[in-house]
Amino acid sequence: MIDWTEIPNGDSWELFARDFLAELGFVIDIGPGRGADAGRDLVVSEQLRGRLRTKKFTWLVSCKNFAVSDKSVGPDQENNITDRLKQHDADGFIGFYSTVPSSGLVERLQRLEKSGDIAAFEIFDRKKIEGHFIDTGMSKLALRYFPTSYARMRPIQKFFGKYEEILCDVCGTDALAKSVRTPYYSNLVLASPINNHRRYESLHVVCKGDCDQKLQALLYKKGFITQWEDIGDLVNPILFLKNMLTYMNILHDREKEFSDEAHQRMKNIYVSLAQRTLREVNKEDEKRLVDLGEVEGL
Repeated sequence: MIDWTEIPNGDSWELFARDFLAELGFVIDIGPGRGADAGRDLVVSEQLRGRLRTKKFTWLVSCKNFAVSDKSVGPDQENNITDRLKQHDADGFIGFYSTVPSSGLVERLQRLEKSGDIAAFEIFDRKKIEGHFIDTGMSKLALRYFPTSYARMRPIQKFFGKYEEILCDVCGTDALAKSVRTPYYSNLVLASPINNHRRYESLHVVCKGDCDQKLQALLYKKGFITQWEDIGDLVNPILFLKNMLTYMNILHDREKEFSDEAHQRMKNIYVSLAQRTLREVNKEDEKRLVDLGEVEGL
C-alpha cells in the first residue's frame, strides 16, 4: 500500500521516524542530526505509569532505510547494541526499518532482553508502520512523506482533532477502521416498525455474519423489520455523496420518517464516514470553520 522508496535517503527516514514517534506520543529527547552520532539516530522517551508513581523510560532508536534494495536489517547492521544504549543512557532499543529485521537480529535482541542487558526492544517494520497509518489517522504525516501513496490509501483523517469511530452495536469492533483493510466487513442497518414501514426508528452498525444475525433476531423479536447498506459502499466517495443526497431528498419529500435518535445517529455516521471520503483538511479550512462558528452546528 505504501511505496517506501518515496523517502529517498537515510536523513529523510530519520526525520520521518521522529515525526511518526512524536505522533504516537513519544517525547523526542534527541532528534536526528548530521555527523557522527555514535550509533544513535534518535533518543525518545515515554512515561510508564504505575499506581503510585511514574517512571521515565528512554529508548534508543536506530533508523535503517533499505527500501530500494529491499534487504532485511541483520545483526551486521546493528552492532554493539548494549554499548550504544549505555553510552546514551537508554533503557530500551527501537528498530525503525523500512523493510524487516532478519531472524538473526530478532534472536539477538531476544537474548539481550532475556539476559537483562536491555530492558525491552520494539521493532517498527514496514507493516507495523503501515498499520498505524491506516488505523490511527496519521493522514497529514502520510501526505507529507508519501504523497503518491497517500492518494491510493485515502487514510482516515481527524477533522476536529480526534478520531470519530463507528462501533459495531453487538461486539464493539470499529467498523470504520476495519473498512480500510476489509471494505465490505459491516453493514448499516435501518429498523422500522412492522406496522409502519415509512418510519425509521433506529439505526445500527454491525459486523456481517454473527453480529448481523444477532441484531436481526433481536430487532425482529421487538417487532421491527430492517433494511441495510454496506459500509464498504458508503466509504466510496461517489456513493457517499449519493447516499447523503438521497437522505436529504427523503427528508425533503417526507417519503420516510426518522426518529430523533435515528436522525442523530445518521448525522454522526456521516461525520465518521467523511474522515475517509473527504479531502485532507488544511489549516485554512479549520480557521474558516472556527471563524464562522460552524463547529457546534455539526
